[in-house]
Amino acid sequence: MGKITEALKKAAREKLSRLEKLEDKAQVKYEFIAKKTVESKIDPRVVSFHDPKSTVAEQYKILRTNIQAINSKTPIKLITLTSSTHSEGKTITSINLAISMAHDLGKKNILLVDADLRRASISRYLGIKSENGLADLIADGANIDDTLLNIGIDNLTFLPAGKIPHNPAELLGSTKLKSILNQLKEKYDYIILDTPPIIPVTDAGVLGAQTDGVIMVIQANRTQQGVVKHAEHLLKQAHAKLLGYILTNIQYHIPAYIYRYL
Repeated sequence: MGKITEALKKAAREKLSRLEKLEDKAQVKYEFIAKKTVESKIDPRVVSFHDPKSTVAEQYKILRTNIQAINSKTPIKLITLTSSTHSEGKTITSINLAISMAHDLGKKNILLVDADLRRASISRYLGIKSENGLADLIADGANIDDTLLNIGIDNLTFLPAGKIPHNPAELLGSTKLKSILNQLKEKYDYIILDTPPIIPVTDAGVLGAQTDGVIMVIQANRTQQGVVKHAEHLLKQAHAKLLGYILTNIQYHIPAYIYRYL
């Protein structure tokens, strides 16, 4: 009997140890950064490129579908993305959305524009070096064919910010930019412009008034409601149409049966 009792105690201890390990794993905090699946200099947070079948990438596909389904008198083609303040995930969202739209089976031509003429960062996230861009098109009359870049993703073209000017708001509000945007709208099905946050500077409002609408990126558990309301007020003052919101940095648990479906 003694040997049986000892065996049962040992089995119970092993089971308890396994349960404790499972509890420790359940408490791990994930950052949702996709691993690289191909050799590329593109930032691993661009999940629409590195892991297009992932659960996170599916959210960008849903966003793509929602944008395409917007009921408007005129087609939504020219979209401004902004945020209330800095570091809300606006630029990563712009890149992921553009790639997701480029992957659409409809084979739409997508143009991603770095319209942040103060702290341009899309080139860094894409792992490329660029000289001329949007600022040079407006200020120096650069040839547009010398600024548009093919980054190796079908149906997607990138227009960098170019050399950082001393008067970004004035350039973005110029008649020259309006002319450039009109030309680009004839060539591309969707144009996504990544702009600075609306509260610190006026650029997003200036551009938003010239585009078909603005989408505001908000970071969950960080951006206060009053800040968002103030950002909305600034966009309204600029006569920019607010299309909707994107909430980033959400943490939630997905039931196992959904994973099985995906």
